[in-house]
Amino acid sequence: MAKWTGGYTWDVPPSGTAAPSRLTVATCQLPVLHAIDRNLGHVLDLIRRAAAAGADVAHFPECALSGYGPANWPDWSRFDWVALERAWDAVREQARQDRIWVVLGSVHRGGPDIRPTNALTVVDRDGRIAGRYDKRRCSANDLRAFRPGDRQLVVEIDGVRCGFLICLDWAFPELWSAYAGQVELVLHSCVADDAHRQRNHAHTIPSLMQGYAWLNQFAVSVSNSCRPTQDFPSFWVERSGHAGRKAMLNETDFVLNALADDPEQDRFFEMVRHSRAAGSGAVLPGLMVSGQVEDDHVLDQLGGTAHDSPVRRDDGRAAIAEPTVQPGTGHVGRDEPAP
Repeated sequence: MAKWTGGYTWDVPPSGTAAPSRLTVATCQLPVLHAIDRNLGHVLDLIRRAAAAGADVAHFPECALSGYGPANWPDWSRFDWVALERAWDAVREQARQDRIWVVLGSVHRGGPDIRPTNALTVVDRDGRIAGRYDKRRCSANDLRAFRPGDRQLVVEIDGVRCGFLICLDWAFPELWSAYAGQVELVLHSCVADDAHRQRNHAHTIPSLMQGYAWLNQFAVSVSNSCRPTQDFPSFWVERSGHAGRKAMLNETDFVLNALADDPEQDRFFEMVRHSRAAGSGAVLPGLMVSGQVEDDHVLDQLGGTAHDSPVRRDDGRAAIAEPTVQPGTGHVGRDEPAP
């Protein structure tokens, strides 16, 4: 089997190559409370600060705006939906003013007679809704208040295809592997705090996220609540599985990380994906390397032939495969109502 002869290797974190940044993410953390106004104050402040620091995206924890469901669990009868709608108006206006994407956790109600979901909503630089992901794997207690989602979401943010997951989704590898080849970044939001003891999560979840990144060749942004003690701070994992920067434990703040603008890294990670697919007997489209399909060098690694059809992009990067998306997934129409 031929060896990769490019300059990039697994041993170097993608951020360590001096390549310019392609998408800068502020992974934010705040104490998620049953107090919409207090949550909103933190969210707006972090959006402003993230934009001033040069972030393209501000990523927030699970239920960061609404609080984690109704305070009188699981009864929604006294939940203030009007206050939540006003808060969403303020968030969308702040995103528009600061020209920044926002990925924000909140409960979502499709109608007065529909059980709410635990959702991540994506807001673009114009303050418009670009998509919503509903948590698919809910605990038995969650199911008393929430209905689960039934589909993934892929949204292109400034040219970077992104996927979205929430909290207990971390325990289901098939949700993560389904994004392999579709996205370069998964934004994962959770509430893993307020236990007042060191839980198993503190030891296992950061390593688990590194494993998902390494297996699937996408970066991971993990945003966690901090009320007042966290199982782990919000953090970033690079596409190689290397640990990126993390926020200060138990502090309301954010941490900046970025995807590298490096076509060679893209080709390397695409080669890894093809190589692993070949090992499992899967057939993927051919790989673009230096503008052509390398029939002796790369295809030998991938178990393909010189007649495989390359996936091309105009900028010479190895293309990411188009996702198989169920009806109603992907981008939400521009006239989508408020979350």
